[in-house]
Amino acid sequence: MEPYQPEITIGELVEGTREVLDFEVLAGAAGLDRIISQPRVQKPGLALAGFMEYLHQGRVQILGNSEITFLLEKPAQERAAVIHRLIAHDVSCFAITKGLEPPAELIGDAEEAGIPVLRTRIVSSTAIYAIGHFLEEKLAPVMQVHGVLLDIFGVGTLILGASGIGKSECALDLIVRGHRLVSDDLVVLRRRGDVVTGSSPELTRDHMELRGIGIINVRDIFGIAAVRRTKDIDLVVNLDLWKRNKVYDRLGIDDQSHELLGVLLDYVEMPVAPGRNLAVLVEVTARNQLLKRRGHNPARELARRLDRQLAEDARPVTEENE
Repeated sequence: MEPYQPEITIGELVEGTREVLDFEVLAGAAGLDRIISQPRVQKPGLALAGFMEYLHQGRVQILGNSEITFLLEKPAQERAAVIHRLIAHDVSCFAITKGLEPPAELIGDAEEAGIPVLRTRIVSSTAIYAIGHFLEEKLAPVMQVHGVLLDIFGVGTLILGASGIGKSECALDLIVRGHRLVSDDLVVLRRRGDVVTGSSPELTRDHMELRGIGIINVRDIFGIAAVRRTKDIDLVVNLDLWKRNKVYDRLGIDDQSHELLGVLLDYVEMPVAPGRNLAVLVEVTARNQLLKRRGHNPARELARRLDRQLAEDARPVTEENE
């Protein structure tokens, strides 16, 4: 499925940060359904000085002690002009920190334009962190993939493959072996920085579908230690039905990658054929991934040993090395 960019309303921000910031709506309550589209907040210092091109729409505008003091020290006519320019730029909302009293012109213009003015008693640095953390969580790029996500020895392993190839059965075998399920069938992916995190839809959390058995609750059967809510993805394993004429990687010297939400993740294509124990193979792949994290690549180390041996064998025979 194609990735999409979530949006959040100002009302959702107010509710979602209530325990930390306890925002009070001073003006513009009619605009609480306005959209915040960017997780980064902004302090509009340059905009107050007249550089409006640096004022970004879709961001929460923070008005702290320096911004409020700057406005209040302006002559009334000049202050009104500055605030009018801010409002005309159609920003998402203003968040006043430290319980400061805003200029009356800001309250009047924002009310008329339907731009919310929020106020918290929390200082600017704490408010910026809390808002940014909340928005990064809610506005992280999202996509959904059909697959199974497990935590195998701490390695977030996403198993992909065609429908009916055995992803869930492989995952069940891994759970029996002591590993943890994050999501079966549908995995929700979110990107934060260069990290892709997977989780389960709320509706199907802890559940698996097994052909011939039906729906099972992994947590009820195997206990709370058999499941977890989220996991950063380190490895993608694609189960591919064995094709006689297809060439598969037999050595693993060259690393392969798979892109999810613009992040390249380690990738292994695993052929599926009768008699292959997929759970053991996936578990070994995860163990091998741990070795690579620590700087050990068995395939490359063997290749280096082979090169050294060939070089030794190719040395000319002399009286000294006979």
